[in-house]
Amino acid sequence: MAAAKKKKYKLKDPTTQFAEIYSEGSFSLAGEQEKELPKNPSHELLKWIEAGFIVEVK
Repeated sequence: MAAAKKKKYKLKDPTTQFAEIYSEGSFSLAGEQEKELPKNPSHELLKWIEAGFIVEVK
């Protein structure tokens, strides 16, 4: 069985935003960078996604 493709996230507006979030380890996004979320994303990171600053790559 093939592994499910993990969702990637990016900054909604990379020209004006930079996201750096520390919890257990770190998570950062800059420019056009796309990343998978950590296994256990912090509440702060989830708030950034909920607010629309970080969006899922379509």
